[in-house]
Amino acid sequence: MDASKLASAQEALKLVKPGMKLGLGTGSTTAIFIDLLGKKNKEEHLNLTCIATSNASEYQAKKLGLKLSSFEEIRQLDIAFDGADEVDANLNLIKGLGGALVREKIVDYRADKFVVMVGENKLVKKLAGILPIEVIPIAEDAVKQDLIALGAKRFETRMDGRRKFISDNSNLILHVEFGEIDDPVKMEDEINRIAGVVDNGLFTRNRPIVIVGTQSGKTRIVK
Repeated sequence: MDASKLASAQEALKLVKPGMKLGLGTGSTTAIFIDLLGKKNKEEHLNLTCIATSNASEYQAKKLGLKLSSFEEIRQLDIAFDGADEVDANLNLIKGLGGALVREKIVDYRADKFVVMVGENKLVKKLAGILPIEVIPIAEDAVKQDLIALGAKRFETRMDGRRKFISDNSNLILHVEFGEIDDPVKMEDEINRIAGVVDNGLFTRNRPIVIVGTQSGKTRIVK
């Protein structure tokens, strides 16, 4: 197990209190967190209620005995816990390379606190990595042309073996490279204005608490 991921997940677990309503993200670090959360919930009878951001996280949580719910029953979450692919100096994020960006944003943007667990390798001055964008299948080619107009330098449709990857929402995922993104807030909005785009992996609206883990097992918190 990666020491930095474990350290950040263990530190995040300290924020969980009895009776909380939690958002559970998707990815390798969040999977570690969910395992720790399930054990803590069982040992301390915390009576937690959770909303998961993917089928995989939901399955894991159920297997561990965590109570799952939905926004039909919960209006607002106390805390959402998730990972990130990149975190810039202003705590803007690129997320969603696991393919769950839309559900992650639905959950993470509806939490009073948004906690992001990462290793030091995820910290960057400017966001510049692969940006996942979920699109309606019929709009795939049209969206690609619009992304070129926005400055996309390279893109490809995410594949699952020889077939196109299908998200939990039955859509396609484009992996797009823009180079350094000078204004993530503006870019998030501009991409989402494209007809056929469901959402994109820029997270700029709910400023997170970032827990950074190191290979030595230490952590630091950035707000």
